[in-house]
Amino acid sequence: MGVHVLESAHIPLGSGDGLTCTRCAPAREASYVPGTELENRIRTVAEGWAGGPGPNIVLGGPEPFAHPELPALVAACVAAGVERICLETDGGALSVPANAGGVLRAGVRHLRVRLLAGDAVLADELSGLRGRTGDALAGIDAFLEAADSDGARVTVTALVPVCQHNLASLPATVALLARHGLHAVRLIPGGSLPSGADSVLAAACDTGMVNQLWVEVDPALPLPSSHALHAVPEEVRDV
Repeated sequence: MGVHVLESAHIPLGSGDGLTCTRCAPAREASYVPGTELENRIRTVAEGWAGGPGPNIVLGGPEPFAHPELPALVAACVAAGVERICLETDGGALSVPANAGGVLRAGVRHLRVRLLAGDAVLADELSGLRGRTGDALAGIDAFLEAADSDGARVTVTALVPVCQHNLASLPATVALLARHGLHAVRLIPGGSLPSGADSVLAAACDTGMVNQLWVEVDPALPLPSSHALHAVPEEVRDV
């Protein structure tokens, strides 16, 4: 049995990385593409969409909330008829009052929130950003509360870059994210892994099943054959 996922087009808002483990690689400074150029890309993707439900667009790359024209970009997605608008974010900006409700009411229904670990101390050490994990979880809570208040159907997925430094914490991270009401966790490559990593990744999948939270694993990460169903190809393509 396979898992069907909706395809989305990923439009990077600039150059630079989202949240990553700074022990594995130093973060690159972000720079942003002008809004007019991004609006043209949005229209091109929407007008050329074919072959499935959509159009669906993910605005990501470097932190979207740091782009000065984010409201206009979301509005451009709405105007172009984008069916599913997603922000790929580290989540911290969502904890700022009015941001969560603001993006929801602007038309964003999907979030992909990058997290390194549920343990705030470990995550802060790996990211070099003190307090970011707590802010991200608070932001997720605020977005889900705003959706519940407005009666909006939303999806929040955690993106967890997996490396040797956060591997052991994965099952606990999945359990924590389940308690915060997320809909899915996607484990993606984030650095080198030790031998035996497949058993920890399998344990993270099992933790998700017990807590009714789906965990999907990038096929580039190791998994035992018993957990092959969790190996799901990336549904987001760069444009």
